Amino acid sequence: MSPGLSFPEQVLRPAVAGTVTAVWTIVATIAYATLVFSGPLAPALAVGLSTVLSGFVLSSVVIALGSGLTGMTASNLTVAAPVYAAMGVAISNDFTSMGLTDPFTQATAVSLASGAATLLTGLFFVALASFRGGALGQLLPYPVISGYNSGIGWFLLIGGLKLTIDQPLGISAAHLLEPHSIAQLAAAVVTSAVLVILPRRVAHWAVLPSVLMTSVLLFQIFRLAAGADVPALQTSHWVLGPFTGTFLHLPAVAGVAGLDFDLTRRLAPYVVGSVFIAAVTQVLVLSALENDLRRTFALNNELAMAGAANIAGGLVGGLPTGQAFAATVLLNKQTGPSRFGALIPALWGAILLVAGPTLLGYLPRFVVGALLIAVGLERFVFRIVGDARINPVLETVIAVLVSLSVILLGILNGMAIGLAAAIVLFAYNYRRIPVVWATLSGSEIRSNVVRAPEVTRLLETEGAGIVLFRLQGYLFFLNVSSLRATVEQRADEKPALSDIIFDFRDVVGMDSSALMAFRRVGQIGEENNFRVAFAGLDADLRDVFESARMWRDDRVICIDTADRALQFAEDRLAAKNVRGRVPHALTLSDVLATFAPGEFSADRLAPYLEHVKLEPNQVLMHLGDPADAMFFVESGQVTAELEREGAAPVRLQTLSSGALTGEIALFRGGVRTASVRAEENCRLVRLSKEALERMESDDPDLARLIHRYIIVQLADKVANTTRMIDVGLH
Repeated sequence: MSPGLSFPEQVLRPAVAGTVTAVWTIVATIAYATLVFSGPLAPALAVGLSTVLSGFVLSSVVIALGSGLTGMTASNLTVAAPVYAAMGVAISNDFTSMGLTDPFTQATAVSLASGAATLLTGLFFVALASFRGGALGQLLPYPVISGYNSGIGWFLLIGGLKLTIDQPLGISAAHLLEPHSIAQLAAAVVTSAVLVILPRRVAHWAVLPSVLMTSVLLFQIFRLAAGADVPALQTSHWVLGPFTGTFLHLPAVAGVAGLDFDLTRRLAPYVVGSVFIAAVTQVLVLSALENDLRRTFALNNELAMAGAANIAGGLVGGLPTGQAFAATVLLNKQTGPSRFGALIPALWGAILLVAGPTLLGYLPRFVVGALLIAVGLERFVFRIVGDARINPVLETVIAVLVSLSVILLGILNGMAIGLAAAIVLFAYNYRRIPVVWATLSGSEIRSNVVRAPEVTRLLETEGAGIVLFRLQGYLFFLNVSSLRATVEQRADEKPALSDIIFDFRDVVGMDSSALMAFRRVGQIGEENNFRVAFAGLDADLRDVFESARMWRDDRVICIDTADRALQFAEDRLAAKNVRGRVPHALTLSDVLATFAPGEFSADRLAPYLEHVKLEPNQVLMHLGDPADAMFFVESGQVTAELEREGAAPVRLQTLSSGALTGEIALFRGGVRTASVRAEENCRLVRLSKEALERMESDDPDLARLIHRYIIVQLADKVANTTRMIDVGLH
């Protein structure tokens, strides 16, 4: 509320806005209470109205004062009313079968059962908020929510029709043909049509409350013009009542002993379904409020506050309550953030409790019924039709299936069918995501091992026999069959396979069908004489493979990373094709001689070099060490690794005979950007920055030759990096 308003305006404006809001929330509360306490319970409607209104008043006060969002008001959850109505019918039937036909005794039991269910709803809200689970309700598939809302809309629509003509147990054709029933239905249909159509045509906060108030006023004008009194209208079912008792008399506990274990067990599905859907609904309402009001608030705190409100309301037998979407938006548009305005609906609810049945005797049944019909139509027809315009066809089919299942088979059965259908749809759609997101041959991708030129050329020409499959997602029976078919097809092609590598780095899990498919791939490997390697398996997947005894000597193996698997495959290919043709050791002098044939001698280089020997796993340099020299690998292999705190090192590159490491240090200085350790017994030579500077002064031609060699090495590394990036992008 604007601080510039005068004091009368600061009081009057929220009072008026809160009163308009109260028209919607209180009439809706009365409609839901009338729906629950109908049929055999109708004579004791005053009992139900007293508990439901009392619960609404308490819940509204808790939310208005305790919410972190100033101006938050409360309303009963629409989705719970039909569930509680079905629960009331079950209790009434059970009591009647035991000979307890007194409507007040039955209404007392229904009030207590409703209060207990609301109390459990509140406790569930609080528990959900305590575990930061406010967003869990959003995980429910939207088609299921849409279908549920549609099914609930049907119950509200039928409930509104029954309430209008006071036929809670079923609408008979004979009763429909009575003149007063036809008139009542006509009034309800016209009013509900206006409630549905006018807010769509005129986007204003006051439309809905104004239609309700106008309908009541017009009815009273016609009543006075016709000279009809309230008792006569109650006898002809035009208005609510007649009532027995007062709203301030809360139900006694006499006769509630009939709520035995068997009845409680039969009521459990209603309670469980109501609690779950209430939580989902309230989370969605809070999310919608953030968006509509453009004000952020702590979702879990608001959920906890809704829980406290339901605990308070449940203690007096109220229906589930939560932060109201429509009412809160109406109130904030009219008066801005105002706790006083949010308390006004609770104030009017308290006034109605004090005024008692007399005031409700002036409320036409067709107005309350029209409100239920309008809300039911909105949920049953218009919302699902609107969703169908933007949602995929199969999701709309699921929503309709859930709606029909809720109507015909019950709420929990409908939800279960909807969840099953949503899971099937998800599996059907997920199978279309390729399980193999990249298939690369050894000619396209290589391990991070710098090899001799002859081996590199071999891998470029013969590396197609090595195939790497990069897998992704969840592997299950619907998508893994394509992987097996791909392997079978490749096994029949040329060149012959030498190694297949499955990279599981991006796999989140798999089912037994996938395991059987990989077992078959292993068998294909044995039949066609190629090795199968599984790389990047997490601990859980590795346990699955080991339990299935997948590993077979050198044919089906497990390797930590795809990079290591590629290295072993390349080693096998090189050992088979270039054995004896690649020197085991290569000196820096030999390499430089290829750049200046006949002009270079080893004696010129020797004074500038230092010889280094390493044993397996011995560290040559540490990450962060001063970068003051380069090393040439004469024999053995060294690996550059990126060390990470609390995790295994990541291999960057493995260097074999004839490769350089640390050469950038000669130009940039600074510190080492990776650690380097020996894979095996190694022999290296060291050229320091000081030695190179001395060479540039004493033997410039030799220094230029060294610079040329370093540039070629760096160019090769850049080209290899570019190739790897290109492979990754494609």
